[in-house]
Amino acid sequence: MKSILTVSLLSTILLLANCHKSNDTVTHINCNGLVTDTLGTGDNAKIYMPNAFTPNGDGRNDIIRPILQNITAFSFTIYDGNNNIVFTSSTPLQGWTTTVTANSFETYYYKIQATTNNSHKIGMCGELYKLSCRPSSSPTLYFEDQLTTGGFTGKIQFYITLK
Repeated sequence: MKSILTVSLLSTILLLANCHKSNDTVTHINCNGLVTDTLGTGDNAKIYMPNAFTPNGDGRNDIIRPILQNITAFSFTIYDGNNNIVFTSSTPLQGWTTTVTANSFETYYYKIQATTNNSHKIGMCGELYKLSCRPSSSPTLYFEDQLTTGGFTGKIQFYITLK
């Protein structure tokens, strides 16, 4: 029993030690002018955006997409580190599905522009992370399965299935 536990612990340590984060210094998408909330308007529209996903085919957090409430129209765009568009959609619940490279933690950038049910314009943008491992110096990660009716739980539920 002790040898199985030891082997499992060593495997986990080696996996995390091999995980690497990209180091890019490119200036990314322009988010100036985006109104990020509807406070004071009587509008209860919301955009929730996970910032991490693990597209490894295990059925958990394999897709990255915004979760919308009281939105009539929107556009969702993902950019790579060179500002190239890698995904765009205006279809609710449609998101980016891709593959993941072993021992990787890749940074992408997103921009969402939306029109609420009351015709207000809102949006948001930021970084998102496609990962197969979690490096020791990673930012706070929010996955779609952490979303509740009140927002993200804040509890890290990190699931990666090794194949």
